[in-house]
Amino acid sequence: MKQRTRGQYRLIFAAFGALLAFLALLLWQGIRRGDAVRVGIPRSAAAMGAAMLLQTPSAQYTCTVGSTPQALATALEAGELDAALLPFSLARSLRDCQLRAAVGHEPLMILTRQADELRLEELDGGTLTLPEALRGAPAEDMLRRVLRQGRVDCKIVYGEPADPCACDADTAAALLAADAGWRMALSVSDEWQRLFSSDPPAGLCLAVRRDYLAGSGSDYASFERALKNSLQYSADKRKKTVAMAVAAGFAGSEETADAIYGGLDFFWHEL
Repeated sequence: MKQRTRGQYRLIFAAFGALLAFLALLLWQGIRRGDAVRVGIPRSAAAMGAAMLLQTPSAQYTCTVGSTPQALATALEAGELDAALLPFSLARSLRDCQLRAAVGHEPLMILTRQADELRLEELDGGTLTLPEALRGAPAEDMLRRVLRQGRVDCKIVYGEPADPCACDADTAAALLAADAGWRMALSVSDEWQRLFSSDPPAGLCLAVRRDYLAGSGSDYASFERALKNSLQYSADKRKKTVAMAVAAGFAGSEETADAIYGGLDFFWHEL
């Protein structure tokens, strides 16, 4: 059998090295899309868990703070965004989008002007006002189920806030900022956990376009890690999160952001 020469071995090694380089290039192109993930975040107190995400710019994702969740949903469906944080009820109605995770419970808070501690049971026989915008919304259903489970016979009326009142995070923030007499008394999601010993309804969720997910790679994975880190940071660092939330425009003052903080949840729960 004729033995190969040293030159032939060099050619074989060179060809093998070129093949490895070509395979590495294909692998790199397959796992990295190259374009930053375009993420939409609502300008809402409920999005406070994403505050650190906005304060840590990255080449792998760009965050756009939108005026309303509906505006972000429209941009997501139009392909102008790759992902967005949206209320669960809105996110699940979108076509061709996948819900990756819930990042908070349905935010509903009970405010009062009373100086003394207010317990859920003390609402029995009374009246609770709810903004007209929440009529028939998941937040109202959550509230009614909590009252029913707690055997609290409380009449719910719709309209301008009266003492006590139930409202979403943004309405609560506006009331607290405008009138120092209000204070947050109860988180309805906390009462749900106490009464049902289960997770309350989902609030903000991460929705991602399916066509984007099919071709995404390391940039998207980096964004998800950054979002998880932001949520964990928010859960652990109240004072710093409050300051970043004000800088991001989620609240008008640190006093308001701090009051809202107690009624919010920060976590990552895959859906």
